[in-house]
Amino acid sequence: MQFLSILLRNSKKLLLSLFLSASVQFASAKGLPQEFYSIKDKDLAKTYFLEYLYELVEQENRAILKEREFVIDTLNNKFLELQKDSELLEKLVEIKQKYKIENLYSLEEYLKKIDVIPPSLALAQAAVESGWGTSRFIKEANNIFGHWTYDKEVGIIPKKRAYGSSHFIRVFESLEASIKAYMLNLNRNIAYKSFQEQRYNHKEGKGQISGLVLSKTMLNYSGIANRYIDILSSVILGNNLEEFDFRYFGKTEDLNKKALVIAGL
Repeated sequence: MQFLSILLRNSKKLLLSLFLSASVQFASAKGLPQEFYSIKDKDLAKTYFLEYLYELVEQENRAILKEREFVIDTLNNKFLELQKDSELLEKLVEIKQKYKIENLYSLEEYLKKIDVIPPSLALAQAAVESGWGTSRFIKEANNIFGHWTYDKEVGIIPKKRAYGSSHFIRVFESLEASIKAYMLNLNRNIAYKSFQEQRYNHKEGKGQISGLVLSKTMLNYSGIANRYIDILSSVILGNNLEEFDFRYFGKTEDLNKKALVIAGL
């Protein structure tokens, strides 16, 4: 209960964020840390949920930026080496396959698909899909974003699954794995091509992307389509989630700027 005690005694977000950075690795096997579920105050629970997941979102975004930098550096500065260095070529091919890139040497293709997910969008979808961390799927399957599977070996049956349906709710080893799958899904799936294109076209000079703007591209994420988009906008605006974008892009400004300069954008 140490984290909860700190949260109750001190409302300063900086202290909360610093503590979370060190404590993320101690997450329970399934779902959020148990102390989260003992919080009775709704606003306090939301703060815990957002701050805890923000750290994991930032962590995965850093991993994506490393892949992005590798591709930019390789295609811009080490292109001739690709024919001689088998390890370099293998890594590029691995990334190409991971993100479903068509042209191995098309930098533009990579840049459209290998990029960060704005924290405000990720957190809004996490809140909606997991009921702010209270759903059965996150508690029993570490499934934050409602991912399906048709493999019963790695899934659990939804309680309200329609008769004749055969899908399962995918079970993840950790919350980190769920976030990684969510981000890869948005970055490579053709269903989110509009998201990928708009992110690429609407980047600002400092590399900051608006989660609120990109939430409008999530038409294919849910069966309720436009209603889902309205819900995401409401969650982002109603909970000031854009503040997480400002926090994140402030930290990564130099890294994003470096990538843009190397790419000649």
